[in-house]
Amino acid sequence: MYALSRTILPAGIAFLASLALSVSAKAVIDFTPSVNRYVSEGAEYATATFKDDKRSVSMAIPRLWTCRGDASRLQFSPPDENFAEGVVQAVPINGVLRFDEATLKALEQQTVNALPPSSQAITVVSRQENTVLIEGNPSYEFVVSYQALGQAFQRSVIFVNCPGQQLVFRFSAPKKAFDTLNRSFRQSIYTWHWSQPASTAVVAQTNQPSAAPARE
Repeated sequence: MYALSRTILPAGIAFLASLALSVSAKAVIDFTPSVNRYVSEGAEYATATFKDDKRSVSMAIPRLWTCRGDASRLQFSPPDENFAEGVVQAVPINGVLRFDEATLKALEQQTVNALPPSSQAITVVSRQENTVLIEGNPSYEFVVSYQALGQAFQRSVIFVNCPGQQLVFRFSAPKKAFDTLNRSFRQSIYTWHWSQPASTAVVAQTNQPSAAPARE
């Protein structure tokens, strides 16, 4: 655990500059959700589905939480906690990023710089590799604590490096409620699933050459 200020680390300037250029590009994932609600064993559950180019993505919504989104992000809010929120975004990248030391320093500083402007007493609580694996893609998580609005908060930011894009899962909450609510948000992350487009077998079969006429 160590304190970190809102400055740009020299080793990460080039990385953050390239990332900023990537963010300005149009992300492939459109997070505008279709919410499917269903009942199982007397309890109501919900799943959000959205588009990643030609694929679809599904992700469970924690029970009793609300979900909303648009083309750039998906947001989750737990009940009875106004200052807690989960956010999912995607950043287009070239190829696959590696979590080398320079990249990790830049991502850590990015995590700190994205805290509310009035944040004080910023401390990096933990750094951990592969806390979440989405279809085998590597991840790295930073947990930071900070003071804002007169109370203590914690934030988890998980970066998942996928081919062509980096998924970013961020959850913030008052420190007293963070562990319980973050556990629910993380369970939702575990359900992330890509589905390929529906099979075109019927079309393929139609396009096959006709069989030769039988000889008499």
